[in-house]
Amino acid sequence: MDLNRRSFLGVAATSPLAAKEIAKKALEEAQMQATGISMYSDSIYTGVHVPDVSPNMRSLWDAIRDLGVPDWKKEDMREDARRSRTLDPDIASMRSLSLSAKLRRQWERNYQILVERAMRQTELEKVKRAFFEKHPDVEEY
Repeated sequence: MDLNRRSFLGVAATSPLAAKEIAKKALEEAQMQATGISMYSDSIYTGVHVPDVSPNMRSLWDAIRDLGVPDWKKEDMREDARRSRTLDPDIASMRSLSLSAKLRRQWERNYQILVERAMRQTELEKVKRAFFEKHPDVEEY
């Protein structure tokens, strides 16, 4: 067989290794579609709201920042992290990992993001509330 630069891609596409790789990728994409997982990222909602509390009370996240995350809250946040049905592109492109390993890695990343956002959310809520109190003529929406 005469192999030149024009016919190289045609041969590569029909080689057993390329066919195996294409089939593997197609199977993974089919599995992701079957489970409702997307390759595109979406945002994760932390659900943290800072209500108006009495002066002698503090928010859960202020207490968690001082005392650490209790086991029941860790489990709750891990469940929230597993609700996301998307894979970040850098995790999705990891060819050496199976789909379940990619999901576990994504869920761990989602958990870390939830913790970081929740810790920042209380400060952001206080700053936002102070802004609207200072500027009563401004409406949020």
